Amino acid sequence: MIVIYSIFEYLVLSITDIMDKFLITTRKIEPVSYTFYTVVMGLLLLLAWPMVYQPLPMHNIALNLFSGAYFSFTMYLFFKTLSFGEVTRVIPFVYGIVPIFDILITWITGRNPLTISEVSALALLVPGAILISYRPGKHSHKHVLMKIITAFFISSYGFIWQYGAQVGSSLNNLMWNRIGAAAVLLLLLLLPKFRKKIFVVQHVPKKGNTTFLFLVKQALGGVSFVFLSHLYTIGKISVINALSGFRYVFLFIFGLIFSGKKYKHILGEEIDHKIIKQKAFAIVLISLGTLILFIF
Repeated sequence: MIVIYSIFEYLVLSITDIMDKFLITTRKIEPVSYTFYTVVMGLLLLLAWPMVYQPLPMHNIALNLFSGAYFSFTMYLFFKTLSFGEVTRVIPFVYGIVPIFDILITWITGRNPLTISEVSALALLVPGAILISYRPGKHSHKHVLMKIITAFFISSYGFIWQYGAQVGSSLNNLMWNRIGAAAVLLLLLLLPKFRKKIFVVQHVPKKGNTTFLFLVKQALGGVSFVFLSHLYTIGKISVINALSGFRYVFLFIFGLIFSGKKYKHILGEEIDHKIIKQKAFAIVLISLGTLILFIF
């Protein structure tokens, strides 16, 4: 059942990815503004704090606040990167090479030497990421660099969060993390340029249901986070992570569905037989690399 639940979790994640792309690109929400509202709404988690609160040493509180601020910047980078590319290319590339940085950071910090399975995984993840991002005649080195930097920040955030949350329950630490994430963005409101980007709304036809869609996306994201956390407590993390390739498969299917003339404006995906084969083969490489990394 864990496998079925995990596949369902990655289906929900792929839906939130699609909604993120649609709201940022089609509904023209600035990535800064999108990050602000996404993170600030995360403060709703504080409603559960009385049930999990535990006093923490000051240095752990400081680390959690810092990791929260780091999380906000990471989310901004992710949404900015997503705004420039196709969701079926950006998500597999970014999350496909996150494990590469996980391995490298672990190796550089002297925690573990590289194993044969990790080297084998790298041999699949790297070409898979390159292939999924390659667009003949439209190859942007700047966007590829942005995706690589985004992947690094996602990976390094995990290590910073883990280091700061070593004392007490993870939920209690998460509350401090979310305070730090929201606080840095609220402080930035003091800057006129930043404040303008947050509150200025671009005119887009039929934008009336944007707020509703954003709230639905936030609700899905929250349920997904809680559900994934629950899965990690009842199942093997290695198995759950190894199934992440289903997220890319679902994105690929959604990309095909929304590539028709009637729905092409929703995601702006470019699809032909050659691109379909390219994306499919790249997803296979990334999925196999992830599978090897977490299973063997």
